[in-house]
Amino acid sequence: MNKTAIIGSIASLGIVLGLASGKAAAQISHETHSSQTELTSQFQRIDLPLGNKVAVTLGGLGLIGLELWWFLLSKPKSQKAVAAGEGIQEVTVTVDGGYEPSRIVVEALKPVRLLFDRKDPSSCLEQVLIPDFHIVVDLPLNQVTAVEFTPKQVGNYIFTCGMNMFRGEIRAEASVAQSIASKKQETMAEPQSRSSTSIHQNKATVELPSLQSTVEQGIQKVTIKVDKGYTPNRVVVKAGQRVQLNFLRQNPSNCLAEVLIPDFGIAAELPLNKLTSIEFTPEKTGEYAFSCGMNMFHGAIAVQAADTGYIVSD
Repeated sequence: MNKTAIIGSIASLGIVLGLASGKAAAQISHETHSSQTELTSQFQRIDLPLGNKVAVTLGGLGLIGLELWWFLLSKPKSQKAVAAGEGIQEVTVTVDGGYEPSRIVVEALKPVRLLFDRKDPSSCLEQVLIPDFHIVVDLPLNQVTAVEFTPKQVGNYIFTCGMNMFRGEIRAEASVAQSIASKKQETMAEPQSRSSTSIHQNKATVELPSLQSTVEQGIQKVTIKVDKGYTPNRVVVKAGQRVQLNFLRQNPSNCLAEVLIPDFGIAAELPLNKLTSIEFTPEKTGEYAFSCGMNMFHGAIAVQAADTGYIVSD
């Protein structure tokens, strides 16, 4: 059912009930006034007939029921974006008493183009906001306005009118290929044996194939290759000493273009084929996770007490 039609029906019902109640009250008031003119200086109590009371009560309950259905029980219509060439996903959204469809399903990491076709002259709908993508766009009446963005993470993103009265939702989902790759990565990730280390003259050497980590000038350094995940995907360091993680990204996937280390408040971009250094000082022992921007690939930083050795494992 069209939102405008529902709102119009609710308003019409309210007007009809109001007119009926007013007419009944006026008629009763007139009869009372004619029969008791000598008491005009006193307040009069007007009793509505039982039928009018029942009608007003039922009308009010009906309005409450419609409002509850409208705001709580009505399900938004969902539509999946379709390919429009050049890798762009496209959906047309009709703006008329709200948004149709009000729920849009897209694939993450792919450009999205929403075509807003505004047909409602209401000033409330003359603007659309998508806060997560910092988008604020005017929607001219009877025109189609294109809005483009790229969701980099799986999740739900809200869009609203300028007065935040009407809302819609964009659901970004992982593609089939991304889901398969994630499951494959989890299946292939197996713990490797830890290599023994020794500390000599303020240097620690990690004996892994084609990988060495050293402590230089008081800084613990580890190089992590970023290609189909992280290698190594677990790093063991000492607490209370500066750590430098050098990320070398070799995979062009946008999923790996960012690394997050939430416990240390780190979110860093990883340019392709460039070494990116991230430094921090872990004060407490424990396990600290790091992941890609889409939270599909993971690694761990194990912080041990200062009197233990260094271990790095795949």
